[in-house]
This record gives sequence, structure tokens and C-alpha cells, in this order.
Amino acid sequence: MTTIKFFAYLIQKTGMEETKLNLSGCSTVGDARELISSEFPEIALDLATCMLAVDMTFRQDDELLNEPREVAVIPPVSGG
Repeated sequence: MTTIKFFAYLIQKTGMEETKLNLSGCSTVGDARELISSEFPEIALDLATCMLAVDMTFRQDDELLNEPREVAVIPPVSGG
């Protein structure tokens, strides 16, 4: 099981800061994004603009997953 962490407004939309998902059927980061989207349809549209950090490293959707311990779903941020 992989820990999935949500940040910012995603916490309010999902009602949780983190959960566990079985990503064993996911071969790429994009597959994990699709699984998270299907498990949490309330954030499905938001996921298109979110970055995913796998074990504390930002990854692209086409990169392979290798038994991650943690996936952080980070929405766009702005600063001033």
C-alpha cells in the first residue's frame, strides 16, 4: 500500500490529508494519477493541473513507478 498525501484545497475536497492506495497495478506515474482520479472523483478535474511527487521527487506522467512508499498530490501554488 502506498500513502497518498493531499495538500491545500484538495484536503477540503477529499476530506482527508492522506490515505492508502494499492498502486501495484500502476506501471507509470500517469497510471497512478488515473487511479487517484477514479478513487477520488471530486478532485478528478483538479488532478490535471497537479504535480505528483513520488517519494519526495516530482515526476512526469510517463515515468515508471517502482514500488513507491508515498505519492504527494500538490496543486498549483502562487506567491507574491
